[in-house]
Amino acid sequence: MNNNSRPMKPLFGRLTIAVVFAGCMFPFTSSAQQSEISPYSRHGFGLLGQLHTPAFAGIGGMETTLLNSYQFQPNNPASATYLNQTTFQGSAIGNLLKMKQGDAAASATFGSPGPFGMVIKRKGGLNALIMNLSPYSNSGFVMSRSETYEGIGLANEQYTGEGGLSALNIGWARVFKGTKLVQAGNDSVRIQSNSLHLGLQTHYVFGQISRTSTMDIIDPTFLDHRVRFSAQHRSLSANFGMVYEHLLNARYNQLGDFEQSLSLRIGGVYTPSSKLQSSLVSIDETTQTLGGIPVPLDTAFYSERIDHRAHMPRTISLGTSLHFDRGDGMRVSAGLEYKTSAWDNVAFEFAPEMLSDGVEWKASESMHLGLQFNLGNPEQRNSTWGKAIYRIGLIRQLQPYAVRGHHVQNLSMTGGFTLPLVGSRSLSRLHFGTELGQRSTHEDALEETFVRFHFGVSLMPFFKNNWLIPRLYD
Repeated sequence: MNNNSRPMKPLFGRLTIAVVFAGCMFPFTSSAQQSEISPYSRHGFGLLGQLHTPAFAGIGGMETTLLNSYQFQPNNPASATYLNQTTFQGSAIGNLLKMKQGDAAASATFGSPGPFGMVIKRKGGLNALIMNLSPYSNSGFVMSRSETYEGIGLANEQYTGEGGLSALNIGWARVFKGTKLVQAGNDSVRIQSNSLHLGLQTHYVFGQISRTSTMDIIDPTFLDHRVRFSAQHRSLSANFGMVYEHLLNARYNQLGDFEQSLSLRIGGVYTPSSKLQSSLVSIDETTQTLGGIPVPLDTAFYSERIDHRAHMPRTISLGTSLHFDRGDGMRVSAGLEYKTSAWDNVAFEFAPEMLSDGVEWKASESMHLGLQFNLGNPEQRNSTWGKAIYRIGLIRQLQPYAVRGHHVQNLSMTGGFTLPLVGSRSLSRLHFGTELGQRSTHEDALEETFVRFHFGVSLMPFFKNNWLIPRLYD
């Protein structure tokens, strides 16, 4: 028989997209998740930083200073000290993805679990214990096309992938507070004037990503071709988080009642570069399709590296925000944040088979804008919506991959709200966040439009069952 097949090295400019499968599986063990079906997720470690908790998804994925008292930010351990008390949080995500390239178009709807975790904190305490499991990256796609080749005729090509990486965090946070006296009529009131929130947590990244490319030649006199690649990754590092909050102004009336205040926060999150251990397997083989099932006939290339060593990049996030509070309960907060990861500094250590031809590693960057507010006078409004917190945001993100010299980037608008669980008689809340964005590399390339819905809950003990409070009686 003749074997005129060729290695599968697809570039987006040649692909006609047909998404035929959407699956998702979030790991609770070392198995990998699948929570993304974008063709752009086929490179390297998959798409990074796509999934957030609902409250932070609504403000553009900010993680440094726009923090709250009812949901912690998994990437920033310092956020745990802002919680009122012990909190459990979990979420789920629904996705609608539309893809277009030239005259070809496809769409898919799929869902996935989001981050979940728990912070143990005494009400009014200064310390917090953190336990959390979150998606770190996600990958999953099914693309197919049919093309006629000179000499061999019609051939069906398919490219599939699945998996992703998760991040496990266990850490500790503490807050240090300062006070001062402010004038209130003929008297003075002692208030909190500044605070320093510090947090440290482990950052264990683990999971598996696999890709398969197949060519099925319709003419049975030719052999088919298949390339399979799988990678298991694990890396242990740490996250350091810091937020400093300073009271710029506070005003009280003649009776000593609070009227308004303005505070400034600055903060950052730092993840140092860490060692990466990978198990990589590549198989290039000829096959014969029998009854729709490819049967291996001969192995043209096989590579197995059980202990490939590299490094994960260092990551830095820096942000600032202003917080205005009024005596009737109204609160408005706005922030700005910048995040970068130096993937280009460690790219030379990664295995070349992690990327396709025409794709290269780049430093990833993102800019985040966020605004959240509540309306005040909650007792004079609807018992539920009057106490809601609303949020909007923007994010521009560059993934660490460039296709034909063009960065993979996405631009998103976000929004959401938080509602109290009034009937629970606790501080528990429901959260909703949404993202509307586009992802592409350059004009005439594959363009994706996605809508993502985040649903979550944060559960806190009923006030008569507050944990970690000493009993006053036996």
